[in-house]
Amino acid sequence: MIGIYLVTGFLGAGKTTLLRNLARLLAPQRLRLIINEFGKVGVDGALLADMRAALDEINNGSIFCSCRFDRFEEALGDALKDNPDAVIVEASGLSDPSAVERILGAQRYSGFDYKGAICVVDAKNFHKVFATARVCRRQPAVSGLIVINKADLVSAAELESVKDTLRGAAPAAEIRVTSFGVMEPSWLDALRRTGAPDAQTEGRDLTLQKYALKIRDGMSRGELAHLIAIFAEDTYRVKGFVLLAEGLHLADCVGPLVDISPWEGEAPADVNTLVVLAGKGMNPRRSIRTAMEWYPERIEKFE
Repeated sequence: MIGIYLVTGFLGAGKTTLLRNLARLLAPQRLRLIINEFGKVGVDGALLADMRAALDEINNGSIFCSCRFDRFEEALGDALKDNPDAVIVEASGLSDPSAVERILGAQRYSGFDYKGAICVVDAKNFHKVFATARVCRRQPAVSGLIVINKADLVSAAELESVKDTLRGAAPAAEIRVTSFGVMEPSWLDALRRTGAPDAQTEGRDLTLQKYALKIRDGMSRGELAHLIAIFAEDTYRVKGFVLLAEGLHLADCVGPLVDISPWEGEAPADVNTLVVLAGKGMNPRRSIRTAMEWYPERIEKFE
C-alpha cells in the first residue's frame, strides 16, 4: 500500500519548509506531492521543484471544497497509477480538512494507507489567526501531530500559552516544538488517524478573499516593500515571485510582516504576480487601490 500523509496548518506557519524536512525523513522512498494553494496562482510548486518528486498543483481553492474536489480526486487517482512509495498532501492554509478520513476511506482509494495529519502552527501569530479564522480550529482537530513552528520568536510564557490552547482544541494530538520546520524522526511515531468527527466536503467560505496583483518588471526591492506594506495589514498572506531591478525575488509576507528575499532558482511561469489572501473583517481591496495610486506605472493588473 502507498503511505499518504497530510500536512496542514495556517497561512505562513511554515508548511512548505516542514514538508521538505518530512520528505528528507522519508528518504529514500519515491515520493509524490499534491500541493494545494487557495490563491489563483501557485507559488509553492516552484519552491518544491528541486525535490525530484512528481508534483501535482491544485490552485484557486481548497481541495476539500466542492469547487476543487474533482481535481483532488484526479490527483489521488494519478498517484495510485504512479504507485510511489509515499504521497504527501500539502493542504491550503485556508482549508478545512475535517473530511480527509472519509475521503481516503472510500473504496476507490483502498490502495492508500492514510498515516495521519501533521498540523503546523506559527508560535508568533497563532492566537491572532486562531481567533479570526474558522478553519484554524478544524486543522488541529484532525491531526495526530501538531508542530509549533517558529518557537525561537516567542518567550517561554507565550509558547506555553499556545500549547494550552492547542491542548483544548486537540486533546488527543501529540504536540512538538521546533524552529525552521525541523522535524525529528521519532515524531512520526506519534502520527495516527484521529477518528475526529466526520464532515462533508466543505462548501465555499464566502468570507475568504483572494486577489492577484500583477507587477511590471523593473521595480526596486524598496518600492515593492513599500507597496506591500500599504495593504499587508489587511491581509492574511501575500506571496509571489517578482523580477525586480535587483533580480528575481520571493515576496513571502504574513500579515504586516513583509519579507522580500533574493531567489536563486529559475523564474516560475507566473512571475510578477502577487497572490493576496484575506478574510472576514479585512478590506484589502481598498488598501491595494491606495498602494496602486503610489505606483501606478508599476502595476499592470489587479483582479
